[in-house]
Amino acid sequence: LTVSDQHATLLLSHPEIVERYDDNVKNNEPSEENDGDETSGKNYSNTQEVSKRTTVQSLLKLTIIPFHKAILGSNPIISIKDRENGIPPERNSSTSDNFDPKASDDISSFLQQYNYCLKSESGAEYSYHEAFPTRNLLNKVINVEVNNHNNNRMESQSTTSKIHDENENKFPKEDSFISQLHSTISKFGAFNVELISPATPYQISRAMPSLGHTLIQETPSLYKNVVQPFIQNVIDSGSISWIQNLIEVKKEKERLLVNHEEFIINIDTKWRSHPPPLTTPREEWLNHPSTVDLYCLGIVKASGIATLRDLRQKHVPLLKSMAEEGLSAIKRVYGVDNDQIRIF
Repeated sequence: LTVSDQHATLLLSHPEIVERYDDNVKNNEPSEENDGDETSGKNYSNTQEVSKRTTVQSLLKLTIIPFHKAILGSNPIISIKDRENGIPPERNSSTSDNFDPKASDDISSFLQQYNYCLKSESGAEYSYHEAFPTRNLLNKVINVEVNNHNNNRMESQSTTSKIHDENENKFPKEDSFISQLHSTISKFGAFNVELISPATPYQISRAMPSLGHTLIQETPSLYKNVVQPFIQNVIDSGSISWIQNLIEVKKEKERLLVNHEEFIINIDTKWRSHPPPLTTPREEWLNHPSTVDLYCLGIVKASGIATLRDLRQKHVPLLKSMAEEGLSAIKRVYGVDNDQIRIF
């Protein structure tokens, strides 16, 4: 969907097993609606547990190095021509003329050359991983580089009848080769991954490349008639239930910095360079180099505060307390002074 020198967002379509219970399936006889489906299960009285294979879409957000850009950006959802003509990227799919099956296979092959280690997960559709090159990939890279190095040495020696001290700089030294090998391997180094699976149409739409931006002045009337109903629809859909899991510290406990009776403060997922909270001891977070990207999130526990428009004078003490507690925790955990923090 999008790719830059540091980040890439991919849209994946893949099979998934969905388990459900079907009262119409009795005595191992499938119902009409399930006839022909790939199902399996065991009878429980008159109800059978059914496993059905379906296709879902997921979003994969990667923190990359420039070396990966050519591969990950080889199958764009929107062409340069479409972008110039203002054609929305949502109209493209795996059946469109822009879709390149070979480029898609190359991206899939690239991703399969890495092992993915879970760093944390929200309990909903969000999970965070660190990708490491597989041993096969590293061995392949090392073998190619070693063979090239040996071939270059043999060619150099075959064309030189006599080696003098003054000619030594013409041939690659071992230290230089090791440095070059390390540089090559680093191109296949680890990167961070955020996985949203399954991704909703709304999440996919948000990840689509933008054709531009429009500045809108939100009047009270516009908020009441358009924005507020939209927000309420999102709340009613249950798609932000993960927030309640955070507030109740059921999920992402390793990211929790402050648990106040009125609010919590967490490490925001936008802080991608943060050391893995699950595996890195907190004492190592102090003065960590990643604090240059520091990004934390405060969430109010009370319901009814969805936007700035919901704030009233009575909420001022709450906001001041959140700022004070947040600054104190950041200073204690990361060693970052208050005058280096921007709060909004």
